[in-house]
Amino acid sequence: MTSRTKVADPFADSPQLAKFRDMTRPQLEALQLFKVQRQVERLEATSPYYARRMAEAGLKAADVTSLEVFSERFPTSDKADFMADQQQYPPFGGRLGIRRDQVALINMTGGTSGQGQEMYGRSQRDVHLLGYLHALPWYMGGLRPGDTVMNCVPAGGMTTGGWGPGEGIRIIGATAFHVGGGMSTDAKIDLMLKVGGVHFIYASTNYLHTLTEALLNRGITPRDAFPGMHGLFIAAEGYPLEWAERIEEHWGCRLQEGYGSTQCNGFGGSTGSAGVFGRDGARGLISLFEWETMFEIIDPETKLPTKSGEVGELVATNLGVEGSPVIRFRTGDAARYVSWEDAGTGAVWKTIEAGSIGRFDDMMKIRGNNVWPTAIDAAVFSHNEVGDYAGRVYTDEGKTEIAMRLAFADHAAQLSPAERKAVIASVRAAVKERTNIYIDITECARSELPEFAYKARRWKDERQAGYKL
Repeated sequence: MTSRTKVADPFADSPQLAKFRDMTRPQLEALQLFKVQRQVERLEATSPYYARRMAEAGLKAADVTSLEVFSERFPTSDKADFMADQQQYPPFGGRLGIRRDQVALINMTGGTSGQGQEMYGRSQRDVHLLGYLHALPWYMGGLRPGDTVMNCVPAGGMTTGGWGPGEGIRIIGATAFHVGGGMSTDAKIDLMLKVGGVHFIYASTNYLHTLTEALLNRGITPRDAFPGMHGLFIAAEGYPLEWAERIEEHWGCRLQEGYGSTQCNGFGGSTGSAGVFGRDGARGLISLFEWETMFEIIDPETKLPTKSGEVGELVATNLGVEGSPVIRFRTGDAARYVSWEDAGTGAVWKTIEAGSIGRFDDMMKIRGNNVWPTAIDAAVFSHNEVGDYAGRVYTDEGKTEIAMRLAFADHAAQLSPAERKAVIASVRAAVKERTNIYIDITECARSELPEFAYKARRWKDERQAGYKL
């Protein structure tokens, strides 16, 4: 077990961060209200989409006299609303809050939901903010000038995540090398060994797993090959704590996590130097950057605020974005909310539980059970012998069936047939315990499973096809 070596205190040499940390909750909410009022007043005058939404709700900018009024009366939007707006008023919809000739960068969402890609126009200020909102969590996690940081997320392209890392690393003054995209994992490892002193890695949860497994398969112990490594930063997917423990042991440093999205114009929160483990080995907390993005956590059915300790949907409001801001946007992201009073982080920022963030639209209703892919991931990857897996839900003669193909990690190649059978039985039992469903599991070669450079989509729901005549 790694000692989880402490990293630099970000508040010690950043008066700005210390100012936000030391605010009282009323002071932070007063700042939020000022920014909300400024944003709403501006959009009422410049954005046909938001002006129309406000008029339909019978709301004027002058009516927003408190955060409570804002949350109760300003209507929410979701992806379907944005897609319909774009279709009617291409390319950015009526949401654009600046003139078209002021758009400095075009960003799009990844389209992984299958509902299409939202388009965002960014002003010059928004591009600078995008860099800041990537630099912020990494600075809080110990990245400093002179460090060499390996960015495994595909750079460039149309997504916010493609542009933000380069901007953020540049702002901090660290040395970047971007290896995302078409380069194979083995080629990335060769480059890491050639560069030598790598201090920080940014990757999706899935890709850090792939990279670690590939290093071990080549007989390379990460903590020995890269002794200066002091930060591993992941985002985009959940994970079991058993997996996080092994990652820290392999690399000899703390694992950190951030929550972000195109709608946030970068990261909206981070575990910071505390890492993904909390008190007594429980899950850690992601502190939300509430001075830039205001978050509400609501019950997706009643739309009422979620209580501390409960899972709710994240609703985001950009407080400073100019080009294509989101106002009370329902993200579809499911997170366990922990109030600042219960969090005990020393700041008054809202928090969400690390490692368990999922998507409400990823949930599968199987035999009367609400099944989350993140829960299955947690069950599967709590077993060190597993390399990866893929699953499908399908219909056979009118009956719902669930099947999984599982590949063992290369370092488990020496397991006997009986031992492999025992691991598969253990995985099946762990899935049953966490989800209340029985899964038919068969072993396959790792080469038979898809590889993911960023977000993993391990499950396919084929039930609709099963009902076709």
